[in-house]
Amino acid sequence: MVEILVLCTYWEPNYWERDKVAPYPQRSIQPIEHLKNKVPIPAIGVYTKGKGRDYTHRPPCFLVLKNISENEKREPQIDFHYISQMPGLTSAEFLNEIPKKDLFFSISEEDILPALERFSIEPPQEWQKLLETKALPLPSWQDWIGRHFQDIMQTISNDEYEDIIAEIFYALGFEVEQLGHKKEGEYPDGIAYSKDFAIIYDCKNRTNYFLNASDKRAITRYVQYAKRRIEERKKIEKAYFAIIAHSYSKIENISDIEKETSSKGFLLTSEVMLYLLYKKLSLGPSFLLTDFEELISNQVIKIEDAKNIYRG
Repeated sequence: MVEILVLCTYWEPNYWERDKVAPYPQRSIQPIEHLKNKVPIPAIGVYTKGKGRDYTHRPPCFLVLKNISENEKREPQIDFHYISQMPGLTSAEFLNEIPKKDLFFSISEEDILPALERFSIEPPQEWQKLLETKALPLPSWQDWIGRHFQDIMQTISNDEYEDIIAEIFYALGFEVEQLGHKKEGEYPDGIAYSKDFAIIYDCKNRTNYFLNASDKRAITRYVQYAKRRIEERKKIEKAYFAIIAHSYSKIENISDIEKETSSKGFLLTSEVMLYLLYKKLSLGPSFLLTDFEELISNQVIKIEDAKNIYRG
C-alpha cells in the first residue's frame, strides 16, 4: 500500500511550484513520522484559505516528497520537489473529493487515484513511478520476513488483515483466540495469551486511524467482555488491550478506555508488528514474552521502542 502525502498551504498563490523545504510550525511530526523511511514518495500540494487569504482557486500540484525532518521542537520540515500542476482543476474541487484532515496528512492511493480519474487528470510519469511499491527498497530487517506477513502493509481485506495479525501474535509465541470475523456478534478481533498475561486486541485496517467516541465505546465493551472470558477460561488476572492500525492521524490518549476497564492499553502499527516478528526470528529463545509488557504505553508504540526492549 502506497501512502500519498497531501500538503496544504495558504501562504502564497504559487507556493508549491518551486522546490523547497516547507516548515510546519506548531505542528507535530508524529502523524507522518512513519513515512520517514519510505521516501521518496508521491505527494500533492494543495492551496487552502486562512488569515484573510484564499487560494483555493489555484490548481493542486504533483510533488515528490524527498525527505521529512524535524527541528528541535519536533515540528516537521518537509523537503519536496515540484513536478507539475493539475490543469483544469482547482484545489477546492480536489479537496471536496478526499477526506481532508489537517494541514498535512497521508492518504492511500485507492482514495486519490479515483478522484484524479473523475477529473481526467493523468499523473505525470515521474509521480506515477513512485506508486510502484516494488520499486521502493525495503529496510534490511524486512528481508527476514516472508511476503505473506508483509501483506499487512498492502491493500488487503479487513478479514485478511485480522488473519495475518493473529498469525503474527502466534509466531511471537502467544496462544491466540481469534474472534472478530470468525465469531458472529460484537467481539474484539482476538485475544493473545501468554503464561502470565493476555492482550485483547482490535484491528483497524486503515491509515491515519483516529480513535473516535464510537470506537472508544465499542472497544470498552470488547475489553469488559474479554476480561471475563480470560478469567473464566485461563484464570489469568492481568489483561491489556491493544489497537493495531497502519498509522494514526492523531495521537489520542486512550485513558478513557483504561479507566472504564481498569486495564492498560497501547497502540501498535502494522510496521511495528512486523518488526517484533523480525526480532523474534533474529533473537530466537532470547525473545521473551515477559519483556513484551514493557511496551505497554497509552501512546503509539514505535520501532525505536521495540529496539530498546528487544536488543541484539
